[in-house]
Amino acid sequence: MPVPSLLFSSLAFLAEPAAAASPAPAADPATATAPTPATTPTDKPYAPDEPKYKGTGMLVTTSVIGAASLGVTIARSVVLKKNCPLEDGTAACTYDFGSDIGLAATQWTLNIATIGLSAGTGVLLGRYHAFKDVGSGRVRKAKVLQAAGGGLIGAGIVGIGTSVALAFVLPKRCLDKELDGGDPLSGDRCLLKAYPAWTMTNWASFSMVSAGAGMVAYGGNYKGRRGAVADNLRWSPFAGRTFAGMGVSGRF
Repeated sequence: MPVPSLLFSSLAFLAEPAAAASPAPAADPATATAPTPATTPTDKPYAPDEPKYKGTGMLVTTSVIGAASLGVTIARSVVLKKNCPLEDGTAACTYDFGSDIGLAATQWTLNIATIGLSAGTGVLLGRYHAFKDVGSGRVRKAKVLQAAGGGLIGAGIVGIGTSVALAFVLPKRCLDKELDGGDPLSGDRCLLKAYPAWTMTNWASFSMVSAGAGMVAYGGNYKGRRGAVADNLRWSPFAGRTFAGMGVSGRF
């Protein structure tokens, strides 16, 4: 049997009609998903951070230092009274200069530290209350606090100056009283009686300066901080397809 030629086989293959391309499967309408609608971006209002420090810890520290200073002040009078037991009729009064100078230096150091801590407490509390009051609408009487604090500082400075002057006036006065009276213990009794009032005057005067410094610092920082926060506030309306509102922003 003759073998068909390659040319005939090729012509027969080319003469066959091309198979029609199969159509793509139709999409199932049940499984078709609708396109996701575009969302409108909105501006979120700026939320200021709450101050990190409220000043409560420093307030407690100031109170502790002030109480320690009061304790040292009382200790000075106790030591002097112990060294001068005049109630028992002992004709002797020993003044421990070294211990009294040490206690006096400690008292002054604590008093000065109390002034600095009180001012720092006023700064922190003023800033914190300014932050809180902007949201609530409360306005504190910062000017009144500053005026009262200034008055306390002035009165305290006068008291400190008076206590320093008494350190020189009292010994001389008591000595003159002893020389004029003829009693060898009259000067000691005079000093023993005036000493507690003198040292307490010094402590109370420093306390007034400390309280005044805190009030002035509080009022100044509260007024400045609250005004700055209120000036930096910006109100801006915003709206979307399904919502609307008002935002507040600012720099704190």
